[in-house]
Order: sequence, then structure tokens, then C-alpha cells
Amino acid sequence: MKPNTSFSFLKNNYLAPTGASFTHLYGPILGVQASQLYTFLLSLYDQGKEKRLIAVILNHLDLGFAHFLESLDRLIAMNLLEVYETEEGLQFRFVPPLEANQFFANVAYQKLLEKKIGEAAVRDLLPEKPEGEKRKVNFASVFGIDGVSTHQKKTSSFSLEHFKQLMARDGLRFENEQEDLLVLYAITEEKNWTWYETYLLAKETAANLIISTKRMRQKLTQQPQEKGKDEFTPQERAIIREAKNKSSLQFLAGIKKARKAVVTQSERQVISDLAQLGLLDEVINVILLLTFNKVASANLNEKYALKVGNDFAYEGIKTAEEAVLKIRQRQDSHTQKAKEKATKSGQATGKTNVPKWSQPNYTNQTSQEEQADLEQQKRALLEKLNQGGE
Repeated sequence: MKPNTSFSFLKNNYLAPTGASFTHLYGPILGVQASQLYTFLLSLYDQGKEKRLIAVILNHLDLGFAHFLESLDRLIAMNLLEVYETEEGLQFRFVPPLEANQFFANVAYQKLLEKKIGEAAVRDLLPEKPEGEKRKVNFASVFGIDGVSTHQKKTSSFSLEHFKQLMARDGLRFENEQEDLLVLYAITEEKNWTWYETYLLAKETAANLIISTKRMRQKLTQQPQEKGKDEFTPQERAIIREAKNKSSLQFLAGIKKARKAVVTQSERQVISDLAQLGLLDEVINVILLLTFNKVASANLNEKYALKVGNDFAYEGIKTAEEAVLKIRQRQDSHTQKAKEKATKSGQATGKTNVPKWSQPNYTNQTSQEEQADLEQQKRALLEKLNQGGE
């Protein structure tokens, strides 16, 4: 797509100019430029009779091409516009804005609007719920057509009400409800899941009963481990198995119990901090074991654990297998560096306790004058010894 790309509209796709629903509900989310673009495209509608260049839009709205693309993507993401690319150019199809009750039934839309204008302002926009009993009329009985139903109830793939019910049952809570719900909705849409499938992942990756969308993303990006059994030693396989089968708190409690100690509050906080980095329990467990193996202590070296955790988060370690391999790689690197340092140190100093003159190939290179001087010093020392060291 370029500024000189042509575009046209689909026939019989006329929409009325934007009204209050678009202005109050969509406008804050879209922003000024995307809203202006949508309104301008509506004003150009001509039943697809004419082809125009994108440059016309850029010129009229005083938009740069990059800003135009960003605004176009916003309209597509909010399901207000569909764009079809053909060999001859682009075709635009308008999608009408949702009514208020449909708009607020979409969790993501409501939370995005709350981010823009605040919860109090959104509450003022919520449609009033009707009272009394709704009058029902059967379509077939009115029009005399049997076996036909026109009722089409729209259902959302993400049910916030049911999601929160299960959270209350399991004692889970949000860290930041507004931000978390946007990610949960996005995951549901990306994976084409039901709200319940998303909840199961949220529950599995929760840290301290707090839903962690970072850990959910980490779990989703885990790759199947294709390493053969020979890749790991029996001890490493046992570590991986235990790391995967226990929560971080259970794993830590097991280590502490073996050392006749109990988990401290500061150690609990370290686990929480590691989870905040987005690390999964199986990775945290490997870090805990590594840290305890560094020192002979019943207490966790908290600073070291956090240091390793920061490195693992930066390096994108997502599984216990990856963590074990990374630790092995580090140990091998340290061992190699130590050997190289020792070799270089030995070559540079060449220190030894064996005197040079005892070597089989030793050659005395002392000059005659030096030998005469040494003899004189030797005689003077002997005379001094014979006189009692005076």
C-alpha cells in the first residue's frame, strides 16, 4: 500500500453519518486522527462508482502516510472498517458501530474506554436496564410462517461474569484488573478459546493467588522439548521432573525441611519477586536449587536468586529444561575460564620451589669477578662465625 494506491467502496454499503454512539464510545479509543478518517471515508461514499488515490485522504486530512496506516489499523481492529486488497487497488467496506448495550458487552471495549476517560465517566454512559417483563411476539404467528426463528442472541466468547465467579471460588484476584482483562481478552481471541480455557491457564500460572498475565504469556510461548534423554544426566532429569511437579513454595519448603528449617517471610517475597518477572514455577524451582547448592546454608541467598532470576527473565528462559541447560552452560564457561587463567598464570610467573642449580641442564653463568667477590664475602662470613658472631 502506497499513497498512489487507489481505493473504492463496496456497493450498497451506505452508513449514516456517525452519531452520539460513535462520538462517546469509539472516539476516545480511536483518537482524533482515526475518528476523522472514519468520518471522512463515510462522507466520500459513492456506491463504488469512483476510484480515488489514498493521497486524496492524506491531503484532505493533512495526514502523514505512517499516521494514516496507524489510523486505518485502529478502525480495522475496532471492527469499523474492512479493507480488501486487490490487484486494482483497495476496497473499503464499512461496519456500523455497535449500540451501547452491545459495545459494553465487549469486555475489551469497556476496559479500553475506562483507560481513556475513567470508570466514573463510563458508568455515566452505561445504558439503563429496563424494568418489568418484556413483551414477546412470535415471528411465525404474526407473519404466518411456520418453523422460522429470527432470534439470534449474540454471545461473547469471554464471559467476565463467569470468569469472576470462578476467581471468587478459587480465591484469585487481579493485580490490575483493567490491564489484566485486556490481556485475558486478547489471549482468548488469539487462541480462539472459551473464557473457561483462558481461566484454567490463569489459574495454573497465578502467583500468590494473583493472576499473572506475564506468566500466562510465558506459558503460551513454551516450545515442546525435543531434547532426547541423553541430553540430560539422570540427576538433571530428576531435578527437571521435580521442578515441573511442584509449586515454587512447595519446592522451597521441601528443601528447607531437608535442612531442618522453615520458609521465612523474606524467602516468600523472593518467590513473589521472581514470579513478578514473569518466570514460571518450574524455572523458579531450578533457580532455588542452584542457589542453595552455592552455599552450605539453611537459608536462601536471596540476592543471588534475584540476580539469576533477572538474567533468566532477560534471556527468556521459559522451561526447567532451558534453565538446567543454561546453568550447565554457565558452569562449563566458568570452568574453562578458570583453566585458562591458571594456565596463563603458570606460564607468566614460572614460579617453582626447586632451585635452578639443581636442574640437570643448569649452566653456571657467573663471571670471574663475581666469583671472586662471592669468595671474599664467604671468607668474611666464616671469620665472623669463628669469632663467635661478633
